[in-house]
Parts: sequence; structure tokens; C-alpha cells
Amino acid sequence: MNSIGRQLGLGLVAILLVAVVLVGQGSVWLFDQALRQYLARSLQSETDSLLAAIAQGESGLFLDQSRVDPDYQRPYSGRYFVIDGEQRWRSRSLWDARLPLDADGLHNTLVAGPDGQQLLVWSGRYQIQGQSLDISVATDYLPLLKAFDRTRWTIWILGLVTIGLALLVQRWLLQHAFEPLRRARTELAEWHVGKRLKLDESVPEELEPLVSEINHLGRQVEQIIQRSRAGHADLGHALKTPLAVATTLLQQAATEPSPAAEGALKAMETQLEAMRKQIDRALQRARLAPESQVSQRFDAADDLPWLLDSLRSIHGAGIEIQTQLEGQAQGQWPFEREDMLELLGNLLDNACKWAKGRVLLSASLGAQGLSLAVADDGPGVAPEQRAAILQRGRRLDEDVAGEGLGLAIVADLIEVYGGRLALTEAAQGGLKVDIFLPAPRWSVRSEA
Repeated sequence: MNSIGRQLGLGLVAILLVAVVLVGQGSVWLFDQALRQYLARSLQSETDSLLAAIAQGESGLFLDQSRVDPDYQRPYSGRYFVIDGEQRWRSRSLWDARLPLDADGLHNTLVAGPDGQQLLVWSGRYQIQGQSLDISVATDYLPLLKAFDRTRWTIWILGLVTIGLALLVQRWLLQHAFEPLRRARTELAEWHVGKRLKLDESVPEELEPLVSEINHLGRQVEQIIQRSRAGHADLGHALKTPLAVATTLLQQAATEPSPAAEGALKAMETQLEAMRKQIDRALQRARLAPESQVSQRFDAADDLPWLLDSLRSIHGAGIEIQTQLEGQAQGQWPFEREDMLELLGNLLDNACKWAKGRVLLSASLGAQGLSLAVADDGPGVAPEQRAAILQRGRRLDEDVAGEGLGLAIVADLIEVYGGRLALTEAAQGGLKVDIFLPAPRWSVRSEA
């Protein structure tokens, strides 16, 4: 099983190991180069001292030993020189070892010296009293190499200790950082057993989107549960009376075959039709699911002409349906195709029933959501009666065909999508229905 803590720990170890190696090796190398340059200048000064110790004698040039540093007299002292000209002088400390004389400045590599030493050598050519002299001076670099090795190991040991401490600190930080996740897991367990439908939103910034989505889902679940309970209660209450009446009428028709029985059967047919409407209404409410996954989007360019042709065939050529789509509303809408057909179909069908001859559909789509307006030139609805027509089965005029469910279904859809609905007077004198549906959350995330 993958572990975030384990992955972060391994990543931290790898990064720190690379850092320790680079810092350890790099710092020692840089210090080594700096020290060699410093010793090169010191060896050059030694060369100048040796030149000052060479004097002119009766038989030629000679080296004044009294002016030579005593370290050059002590065997294996770590300080050596060789002077080569018409005569050759060597320091006693060098014994039988050799020093290279063919370089001009600091030698690139260390030279093996007496007693297993590693020598840093500086060589140069000089003119004195008309004679050419090659001088090499050297110093033992082995103690510094050993010091560098000790320093390198010390850095690596400190690095390993630092890695261990860093892992402990990281583990503590991860436990502290994951505490909101553990708390959220506990709250989700309480949610599972029905103790809560909302998580605590006082979480770090990185967890806010997750907690927000879970809480949003909780609100949806609560809405679905409440809607289901209300629908079941309404359906049971609505069917109880028609069923009782139908049962009575059937009993009468069975015991009293007469013209009165035919009337009873007709009345029973009316009651059964009322029950069918209630069942259709309950199924319609049960079908609605807030922000369900959009299997197929509504495309105004393809779906709207088909819907308008269907309405024209139903209401005849006497009703003119005009559309006014702005910007993005002419293409795909970020909503379920069947829901939009249901919404627009009921709105336009209701407008066509009451219109004298003209219905106008306008729509605009933006980043915030979809704005719809359907207006007709019919008789309109008085302000005090507008709330009533949104109720199920309510019709202001029984002479107009219909079941009184159209605007109620529209209101249900708008509630599911978290939108707004307003009934006002149209410019043509009829009823105008204004609707706003906010952009679905998945649509906003995909565009971002």
C-alpha cells in the first residue's frame, strides 16, 4: 500500500543525501584548491629566500647555509628544496628523494616524497650573476590530506545525523498536517452512521475544496431525502381519496347495473385519471437529480429547432415562436439535454396555450450561468395569482387544455439546479417567466 509519509520520507532522504555529498565533497575540494593557492604563494616566498641566500664567492656562486631555514637541514622535515645550475644544492631534509625541476609555477599533481610523504612542489627559473638557476621547493601536503579526509567524514556523519533529525521533524510535521484528514475521516464515519451531514470547514487551505465538495454532496443528499419523503407523503395523501372513491364507485357499479352505474364508472375514470397525474408527477420529481452527471449536453443549434417544430405542430401556425439567443447560448449549454427539453418544453407549451399569436424565447449564457426568458402576448396573470400557478395541478382557466403541472415541473427543475424564477408582466402584455440557472460546479472546474 502506498504511503504519502513514506514517499515523502524517501524523497527527503534522497535529497538530503545528494546535498550532503555535494556539500561535503564540494566544500573539501574548494578548500583544497584555496589552500594549494595559498601554499603556492608561500613556496614562492621560500624561493625568494633561497635566492637571497645565494652569494658570489671566489670560486663562483655558493649557498650560504647560515641564511637557510633550519627545517631544510632536518631529515624528513616536510620542507625541501633543490637548486640546479652550474652547481647543484639540495636540502639535507630531502635525502635521496628527487624533486621535479621542469615546471614553471605550481605542479598540477602531488609528488611522492621521502618517508611516504606527498609533496606540493613549486618550480621556477631565475637568473643570478649571469647564471641560470632552476629552483624547486616543496612542502609535505599529506597532513592536510588526512585532515581533509577527517573533515569529509565529519561532514558525512553530521549529514547523516541531520537526515535522521530531519526525518523525525518531518514525521512530526506530517502527523500534525494530517490531523485535519484524520478528523475528517472521523466525521465521515459519523456521516456514514447518520450522525452528521456536514464536515467541519475549519481546515487548512489545501483541504478546503475537498471539504466543500463533501459538504455540497451532503446538502444534495439531504435535499434528495427530504424531497423523497415529501413526495411519498404527498403521493400517499393524494391517492388515498381517489382510491377510496374509486373503490366505492366500483362497488356501486357491481351491485347496481343501471344508467347511474355508467355515471359511476365515468366518475371512477376521472378519479383514476387524477391518480395517473399524481403518479406521473411523483415519477417526474423522482427523476430529478441535482447536478447529475451530464451524459449529453443540450445543444441549442440542434435541439432547439426540433423542440420548436414540435410545438408549432401542436399549436398550429397561428402561434409565432421567436428566439433571441446571445453569444454562447447559440451553442452547447452546460446542462442535461433532457432537463433542458423538459424545462423549455413546459415553458413554451404553457406560453403557446395562452398566447394570442406571439411567443418570444430569449437566452444568454455566461460564466455565471444561463439566463432564460419566455414571454407571450396573452392575457397575462394578475400579481396576486402568480404564486398559485406554480402549484401542482392549479389552473386559472379550466377551458384551456392541460393538467396544471407545466410550471410546477419548471419550478422543481429550477429548485434542483439552485436557480431563480420570477413571474412578471411581459412587454407584449402577457406573462413573462424569467429564469436564471447557475453554471454547474463541474462546468466551472473544467473551464478553470
